[in-house]
Amino acid sequence: MYQKLVLATCVLAFCAVVLSAYARLADAGLGCANWPACYEENTLKERQPPQADGTGHGAGRGHTSWQWKLHSQVVQLLGLLAIAVCGLAWKNRNALRQSPLLPTLLLVLIVFMAAFGIWAFAHLPRPVIVLVHLAGGVAMLMLLAWIALRQIAQPAAIDADVAQKWRGLSWLGVVLLLIQIMLGGWVSSNFAALACTGFPLCNGALLPPMDFSYSIDRSGLALSAERLTAIHWMHRVGALLVVVYLGWLSFGVMAAKGLRNIGKAILGLVVFQAALGISNVLFGLPLLVAVLHNATAMLLLVALVALSFRLRNA
Repeated sequence: MYQKLVLATCVLAFCAVVLSAYARLADAGLGCANWPACYEENTLKERQPPQADGTGHGAGRGHTSWQWKLHSQVVQLLGLLAIAVCGLAWKNRNALRQSPLLPTLLLVLIVFMAAFGIWAFAHLPRPVIVLVHLAGGVAMLMLLAWIALRQIAQPAAIDADVAQKWRGLSWLGVVLLLIQIMLGGWVSSNFAALACTGFPLCNGALLPPMDFSYSIDRSGLALSAERLTAIHWMHRVGALLVVVYLGWLSFGVMAAKGLRNIGKAILGLVVFQAALGISNVLFGLPLLVAVLHNATAMLLLVALVALSFRLRNA
């Protein structure tokens, strides 16, 4: 019962993160009739300061759409399941022979995210809200993946020397991917996805004109082209670093006995994710491709967490 509940909650957390990305991207105008003009219009709308009546930051526009309503319902269900997981973890802690600390942290995180969401939309700019919600969703998914892995019978044991060799390198891959996911959220929340045209060059240059200064304010002024280019360019550089590192890590892991399948899975996800990122640039950010780009990043993160779990328990 507990194992099935944890697995269902983990799948629902993945759906919640992907739905959040879909709602955010649809709200950005990726599916509007006058694309890409509406994408640029929404850049200005989202930087407007909140008004006394609660409008501003797209509150009246984006968060009443069916995408956000569906996301809200999924998150509410996720909260109920998290309460059940936490309750069963405490009730059956002796039978499970596991500490209920992680389920408790999961529930605390969900309560914090709910409180933050109620307060933030009237007080904080979109980029900050997006990054905090993205970080919270990713943290919930990682916690649930780890809790689920504790309930699943693991394959054959791994050699201790091999585990020691790759354990730290695996966690470094998790950290690099987390940074890259946050950079992706920064690009999305600042409407910088189309700031660089062409691939592999950005606007025809390896180092285009960029401005790395940034001010989190609500002046209603759009970011300059140079600032948007800098945000997008940093995400590209991060992507190159992550692809190279995770590609090297996956080949190394595949050579280790008992880790070949998970190494193949990581390599396949890395290649697919890179192809999706390039397609976003070359085809003008199609909504489906952009959502898949977010979903694949979450799957890759879960795969790396699974690798780290196996190496930790070798």
